[in-house]
Amino acid sequence: MIERQVYNHIISNNLFSIKKDKIILAISAGADSVCLFHVFRSFGVNMELAHCNFKLRDKHSDEDEDFVKKLANKYKIKFHVKSFETSHYAKKNKVSIQMAARQLRYNWFKSLLINRNANYIATAHHKDDSIETFFINLIRGSGIRGLVGIKQTEKVIRPFLIIEKIQIIKFLRKNKFKYREDITNDSLKYLRNKIRIKLIPLLLNLNPSIKENIFNEMKILENTSIVFLDYVQKIRQKIVVQKSDAFYINISNLNKLSPLKIYLFELLRPFGFVKVDDIISSLNGQSGKIFYSRTHKLIIDRESIIITKNQDITSKQYILCENINFKNENFSIKFSKSKKINFSLNKDVAELDYSKINFPLKLRKWRFGDSFIPLGMKNHKKISDFFVDEKFSLIQKEKQWILCDKKNIIWIVGYRIDDRYKVTPKTKKLYIAEVLHEN
Repeated sequence: MIERQVYNHIISNNLFSIKKDKIILAISAGADSVCLFHVFRSFGVNMELAHCNFKLRDKHSDEDEDFVKKLANKYKIKFHVKSFETSHYAKKNKVSIQMAARQLRYNWFKSLLINRNANYIATAHHKDDSIETFFINLIRGSGIRGLVGIKQTEKVIRPFLIIEKIQIIKFLRKNKFKYREDITNDSLKYLRNKIRIKLIPLLLNLNPSIKENIFNEMKILENTSIVFLDYVQKIRQKIVVQKSDAFYINISNLNKLSPLKIYLFELLRPFGFVKVDDIISSLNGQSGKIFYSRTHKLIIDRESIIITKNQDITSKQYILCENINFKNENFSIKFSKSKKINFSLNKDVAELDYSKINFPLKLRKWRFGDSFIPLGMKNHKKISDFFVDEKFSLIQKEKQWILCDKKNIIWIVGYRIDDRYKVTPKTKKLYIAEVLHEN
């Protein structure tokens, strides 16, 4: 019976005290969390329910919320519901919808934990979820940390990690407990669904015991990772030195580590660097090579790797109306219109096809991941790669401004316009932007 398995798992692993602890149960209305609710209820667990409405599935999201409310009221259980503008959050923070939902719900769960004086958050992640996570991390690349599947954490318990999905469905059907199906679970748009629907059945055909084998291997990897990461931490304490806001790794000491790639991956992972091959290739080359993650900047100096947080160079931006010039303490931009085509060779002058511009314009600093189609080219190019080709120094990169319209980057100010905005024989009116440097 699923109840006996879960009960023994909780007790043997000391997940929480069934009689004493208060639990915030994350419940979605789906089979997994509804099953965990009924299992907890059979144990007499002191729990409150927490439901997130991510506003991603129109009326279905609201129907899920209504289901949870009715379930809680039926059994007289305290419940909490919170709605999120998930798509807006994802766009603002430049993360996927899945990551946005994860960040939003766990931030809220942690606040509930404190406000409701609870001991743990419980989620209904099960064995199949953990195996799918193993493959997701294997496909994306995660190092040994990601190959252990889903783990228990200090305040988040997962009592179903020993339970398979099929057991959950059998339990619900046997007891005639209702739950709601998530229509997105069948969509092959998401990697997790592709793994569950396509990959796992294929592997089961090759080996009917594959899920149990993978689960056992993950346990071995988990224990191995504890030993390995403990040793990495000792290495980190020896060779990663913090001075003020920067971290220094001595290249000579780094080169003594073997295998270098594995150690460097783990040492740089906290700073957001997950691809280290190019960094390794640059270690004994010309100093001054720079690499960026989303959060940090890494410089190959003569003797050390220097890591600093990315400066908030993206915060300043200016909205420019069609007929208004721009001026700040360092330079100004004069805008004008003309029907005469000059084809100026001056890099401080951008001659653009007026009909192709979507006003208003925006002047801002470049951002990690920005791309445009350089004049004369047909394909997009990352601005970071453009900087490399143009041999920009670190200071030049941090000072560089770009001009955008509502849709695209139209000019790397003082360097190159986007090919889509170039003047052609069909151009009837020019929009000219000219940089005026202050003396």
